[in-house]
Amino acid sequence: MRKQLFAALLALVLCGTAAADLYVDIGITSPGDGWPYAPYVITPTSGAPSWMPATFDTFCVERYITFTPGNYRATIDEDILYAGVGGLTLADDAKKIYAAYLNGALGGISANTIQESVWGTLSYGSYSIDSTIAGIMGDNVAIAGWNDVKVLNLWGSNDQDIQSQMVMTPVPGAGLLGVIGIGFASLRLRRRKIALEKS
Repeated sequence: MRKQLFAALLALVLCGTAAADLYVDIGITSPGDGWPYAPYVITPTSGAPSWMPATFDTFCVERYITFTPGNYRATIDEDILYAGVGGLTLADDAKKIYAAYLNGALGGISANTIQESVWGTLSYGSYSIDSTIAGIMGDNVAIAGWNDVKVLNLWGSNDQDIQSQMVMTPVPGAGLLGVIGIGFASLRLRRRKIALEKS
């Protein structure tokens, strides 16, 4: 039974790593607002995980990297990557701002102000977190799920760093932990059944 459980878990892990490459189309949602044209809209075009929405708003996390809206290969990572190499860790405050935006807690605040506040969390130039946004970030309901925000790194040809965005993901490993729990529960029930049959 242990060998079967181990084989099932190994298959799950291998299937998870064999997923197709993720490709997305990134576009501008509000060109009338002027630069930085936030928020951007992401539409997965292929290889999207089942939890990813068909389209979602996002914000840039790299201030000095410019890009042309279009189709790119994407990876979901903990860090902002540069040419495939580890780079800058996404600040918790940036994650909280994005979660608050997705949760609807930043209504009435311009998207460009939100974008500049994200850059402020990463100490880019003279940008800082807007005072209204800073106040909202202390509300746990407003920022629910912030720890599930990851970096959506966009890549051009030859793994050229195009830009990095943000994406809200499901709780990491929740599905796998659930399967492990079910596997161990069934193993205990089987042992109990064998013990009862022997007595």
